[in-house]
Amino acid sequence: MNFSKFLGSGYTTLLCALAAIVFGLTFPEVAKEFKPFSQIFLTMISLTVIPIIFASVTCSIIKIMTSNNKNIKISNIVFTFLIAFIISGIIGVLMGTLINSKDVTNSEIVSKMIFQDMQKSIAELSIDEPFSNLKKFNFWDFFMTLLPKNPFEAFAKGNVIQIITLSILVGVAVAALDKFKREITLTSLGVLMSSFKAILKIPTKILPIGIFFLLSSSLSEIDLDVLFSMKSFCLYSGLGFLLINIIALGVFYLYSPIGLKNSILSLKESIIVAFSTCSNQATVPFLISSLSNKFNLPNSAVDLSIPLGVTMSRVSNVAYYALVTIFIASIYNEPLSIMQYGFVVFGAILTSFAASGTSGVIAITMITIILDPLNLPIGSILILLVVIDSIIDPFRTVTSLIMNAALSCFVINRKRLPNEA
Repeated sequence: MNFSKFLGSGYTTLLCALAAIVFGLTFPEVAKEFKPFSQIFLTMISLTVIPIIFASVTCSIIKIMTSNNKNIKISNIVFTFLIAFIISGIIGVLMGTLINSKDVTNSEIVSKMIFQDMQKSIAELSIDEPFSNLKKFNFWDFFMTLLPKNPFEAFAKGNVIQIITLSILVGVAVAALDKFKREITLTSLGVLMSSFKAILKIPTKILPIGIFFLLSSSLSEIDLDVLFSMKSFCLYSGLGFLLINIIALGVFYLYSPIGLKNSILSLKESIIVAFSTCSNQATVPFLISSLSNKFNLPNSAVDLSIPLGVTMSRVSNVAYYALVTIFIASIYNEPLSIMQYGFVVFGAILTSFAASGTSGVIAITMITIILDPLNLPIGSILILLVVIDSIIDPFRTVTSLIMNAALSCFVINRKRLPNEA
């Protein structure tokens, strides 16, 4: 077996991921030195994402607007996402009610973090700016930023949600042009997409090595003391993600054109990338390739559903925001009414939309969209959420990826009967 074939094996990627977990937890100081290499690898993947998303969504909109393509309808995507959001929000609320908040408040280290000066705590964690200076987002802010004032700025900053909006508008506009101009646009965008897919082959060829650097350096920053004190929170967060994945498996069983087992095997590479990078955007090229080439779903439908799903339908985020809200309410002994539980689900959906263009501590603080109307403080619990996010985020990203793949199979392949599995 030659070396390139060895690196291209899915088993090699899996082996490197397992080795990275052991190495990152056992030799954290050494693993931290891998961070520059992991950033280079992630950048090589990320630089291809924006052009591929813009080209694929724009082409899909043009083709849908100018043909009788019945493979997918935007209305079906929106309705399917909404149902998935509601189910995920309910799961998050249920899991949040099961968390034993005493595990947190009885911990000496966590109690000190909650009640000590918030500004001092955030400074010690080396967060770029204090929580008091972070803008509190609301849905109106999010709605107003959907359309970029400067499209070039949206591309420069990598604002995916604005690029999706721009792609849809460009697609609709080009669809109204004459056939000759449409064909020129489709050809040009096709060349652009093919070029960046060719660039993507570079990091793909060394995927196992990149995965090792990414995963080991990420795991080296885990605080095991805080993790232990938050064990109940992590447990029920994981259980919530597991329930969402079980639902996704059921969708694969009913609607995947290649069946349940082959669906999971075909997503193996995408799952490893999602777990290692914790980036929904970084998984887009891999997920599009899997659904088009291995699931044999129509390219035009996949090119539309996956970018929209990865950007907008982060069902695991909805579940997580709902769970965190219930958790904070229990920490401060604030009972919630049935109506307030319903608002938590609705607020988690809005927060997931608003956070789709952000990451890190900014995305976490967006939970104030839910907390403020409920008069719940985030306080120094923000510190706990930031510290354990490196544990939660990989599973949250993988869950969104699996569910988005399943939802794509559903909206594209809805006529498939159960006995065809």
